[in-house]
Amino acid sequence: MSSKLGDYIVEYRYRVDPIHRPRMLELLAEVRGHVLDMGLNAFEVWVQEEDPWGFTELHGYDSWSHYQRVSQKASSPEMTRIYDEMDRLIEGGFAKLEHRSWTPCRWPK
Repeated sequence: MSSKLGDYIVEYRYRVDPIHRPRMLELLAEVRGHVLDMGLNAFEVWVQEEDPWGFTELHGYDSWSHYQRVSQKASSPEMTRIYDEMDRLIEGGFAKLEHRSWTPCRWPK
């Protein structure tokens, strides 16, 4: 059984000063539309309740190979501009972004 997000999940964690949260959410809305058009199963953003600076993004793919195919696609100039702005808003930039990958647990039958 696969997750509602997909069979391969990529998690990104980062921090954004709360003063920049409204702009970051605008940029994430644009990213969401773009990545869903590229074929992702899901794109979710969570804000950490205990840390107003903390953001977590979950990107859902059909499989690891689907993730590889999507990640090889070139970004448009507009998306490059958006990612450049996000890099400036994230504390420490993309270099400080935490990245994890997940696959669903298969329950015994």
